[in-house]
Amino acid sequence: MLKGFKKIVFMGALLLFGAQFANAEQIRVLGAASLKYVLEDIKNEFLKNRPNDKIEISYTSSGKAYAQIKNGAPIHLFVAADVSYPAKLYAEKLAPQKEEIYAKGKLVLWSNNSNFKITKFTDILNPKILHIAIPNPKVAPYGRASMEALEATGILQKIQDKLVMGESIGTATTYVESQNAEVGFTALSMLGENGIHTPTMSFITINEKLYKPISQALVIPNYGKDSKLTQAFKEYILSQPAKDKFIQFGYAVE
Repeated sequence: MLKGFKKIVFMGALLLFGAQFANAEQIRVLGAASLKYVLEDIKNEFLKNRPNDKIEISYTSSGKAYAQIKNGAPIHLFVAADVSYPAKLYAEKLAPQKEEIYAKGKLVLWSNNSNFKITKFTDILNPKILHIAIPNPKVAPYGRASMEALEATGILQKIQDKLVMGESIGTATTYVESQNAEVGFTALSMLGENGIHTPTMSFITINEKLYKPISQALVIPNYGKDSKLTQAFKEYILSQPAKDKFIQFGYAVE
């Protein structure tokens, strides 16, 4: 009798264990390169209570991410660094629902070289600066914002031949971090205690009146529309705990 009861308990536990794995999901996310640090934190918090689920996040420029999805890449969720690329997916019927804004980014000018301390925007005019890293404005929202700020201040023409384009904000940031470029533009979310933090670095936030707001949105492409894990992760990114995390990393939220 006791052996039979133990067997029933064991079988019940086995079925429950199997059911947990049967309901587990694995999804693929494309995130803007500027989200490299904050989105990993948010993902890890989200998965704490979902040990059997897996979320694979790849980071690239928003423009390249859009192109990959348009070309049929199996992506469940797209977390962009602007609104335009997620909006395009919806307009082109490549996403079943409209994009949703989750945060607003902030542009910074920075250096990782103690010989080029950044204390104000005009420090970029230092004649000893030969390389200025900038994300490619054709595909990277922070690159567009950088160009807008340079044009608004009349600085662009004076330094245009010194610009070094990175294919994404991650690449442009690496140029400065490795000191291959004396200064460069990046997102505030990439720097500080939660991101790149070195004793030689200095940076300033760029006046937000000099560039169009970097509102950032996410969208679920058609490939992810039936995924419960995708929907849950999207909702978590829009939740208050995630908003608090975005604020911690230098974003603004509503």
